[in-house]
Amino acid sequence: MDKGKKLLRWQDPTKGEPLPVIRVNQLGYAPELSKKVVVTVDGDYTLTDGNGTEIRHFPKVETKPDEASGDRVAMLELGALAPGTYTLAGGGERREIEVTGRPWQAVTNALIKGLYYQRCDELTEEHAGVYKHPACHTGLVEEWRKPEPPIPEEIKAKIPPHFLRLLSIPVEEPYGEAPAPRRIKGGWHDAGDYGKYVGPGAVTVGHLLYAWKLFPQGCSDELNIPESGNGVPDILNETRFELEWILQMQRADGAFYHKLTTDHFPPFIMPEEDTRQEYLSPISRTATGDAVAALALAARVYRPYDADFADKCLSTALFGWKWLAEHPETRPYRNPFELQSGMYGDADDHDERFWAACELYATTGEEEYREAAEGFYREVRKLTLFGWADVSGLGALCCLFDLKEKGGELLYDDLKQAFLRRSEWALLVSKASGYGTAIPATDYVWGSILTAMSNAMAMIMNTLLTGREDMRDAALVQLDYALGLNALDISFVTGYGERQVMFPHHRPSGADGIEMPVPGLISGGPNGKMNYPNVKDRLANVPPAKHYIDETEFADMNEIAIYWNSPTVFTAAYFNGLTAE
Repeated sequence: MDKGKKLLRWQDPTKGEPLPVIRVNQLGYAPELSKKVVVTVDGDYTLTDGNGTEIRHFPKVETKPDEASGDRVAMLELGALAPGTYTLAGGGERREIEVTGRPWQAVTNALIKGLYYQRCDELTEEHAGVYKHPACHTGLVEEWRKPEPPIPEEIKAKIPPHFLRLLSIPVEEPYGEAPAPRRIKGGWHDAGDYGKYVGPGAVTVGHLLYAWKLFPQGCSDELNIPESGNGVPDILNETRFELEWILQMQRADGAFYHKLTTDHFPPFIMPEEDTRQEYLSPISRTATGDAVAALALAARVYRPYDADFADKCLSTALFGWKWLAEHPETRPYRNPFELQSGMYGDADDHDERFWAACELYATTGEEEYREAAEGFYREVRKLTLFGWADVSGLGALCCLFDLKEKGGELLYDDLKQAFLRRSEWALLVSKASGYGTAIPATDYVWGSILTAMSNAMAMIMNTLLTGREDMRDAALVQLDYALGLNALDISFVTGYGERQVMFPHHRPSGADGIEMPVPGLISGGPNGKMNYPNVKDRLANVPPAKHYIDETEFADMNEIAIYWNSPTVFTAAYFNGLTAE
């Protein structure tokens, strides 16, 4: 951020502290693109340039109720503006607005490099500065083979029915003899803890590789990571770091282990201090499908740079697909009874198999994968979802922008029309929000930023297919939302904005003794559902879009995750690319 600007603190919605009347994208706007701001008080508003000359006048602005925030708001469009610093005055306040040539270049780079700081590896001072730390999780890992203990009847009687149903799901059986303990290197720490998960990692890879494939001009800067200068764009260098780890997570029969974690979440310590035993969890069908898809995609992307690596990605993906084909039945993953790290349970694997088949068809051109993709397409219709639980949107990305007409009547013509219809919903949600946020008032959940960014991705894809400016402008408002145009007047990206997240649920940021959190990480944001008990008490009667606390302990609102960074990279890279010279 501009070091000349004062860094403002988060304001607790439970204390009635007034927020600014004028809300803006705190990093600024591009001259040629839409410039939305929100005001929360009726009256006249005037925009002046750096010389005090009036540029725009908005008389008699009338605010309206916004369901998600409980605010009265009005959205103003500032229109075309030359680069410069402007002032919007009204409602008894004034706020500066920056218009610059590439306002989102730095934050796009930071969001990509934020993944470097998540590396399970040594971070050197040369590349990480004050956020350096020694190598971590360097011990040998073991495969989890502990037998499931029977649950005593008296304990069963106390377990809610939905948990009993979960416990009834059989854990996947181990394969062959127990492998010898071994070292598994690299990968990204998934979120605020130090677990590493194949499904979320593969989804993150998908977002990043398609961001680079579609918008290379918006995300190809050097980032000062160890691989910088090797002739490969750093977004691909960073993504390869995760792919190399995913390659190590394949079991001897072709399936992929679901995750690599300790048996419990660690306390708030630095990663090198987390020296407990790490375990390879049982395999899962969803992790295997995600890994196959990401590796098949990687085989196409990396072939011009490293054919041997591309071949390894493809052969590993084909082996994983063989296992999936031999195990067509759906079986959700659940944690073994004593393994208490993140579960990422998913009851439906049709979307993972669909994405995997699409990517294999795009990479190999072989008809068996087209037929498989068509079969699974008939089972999936949520084509605008891009999270870890439903990856149908990533399959749609492959069909619409890589396969294109080669996908044929079903995988291109039908899918395209279905996608365009579904993405209309994202636009309607944005239009219904006073802040333009593509999150329904009822859907502020854990990681609600993913909803906004998934809808941004869907609207960007619609724009690429149709040229519609209303879709483009609504997608841009989601980036604005992440950077301050919201009911909390906060930038959810660490290190960026006047009022930015300062206390994310992120173990290195909480344990390193440094005032500023690790930069380039995006908070999950407001969550009006599934809250911790102490949150429910503290935020009782607070509207969902303000149901947020910038304090370290609240993972339910303020955790970070790699697969929240990556759709934000996709979105930011698109708009950053539009401003490239």
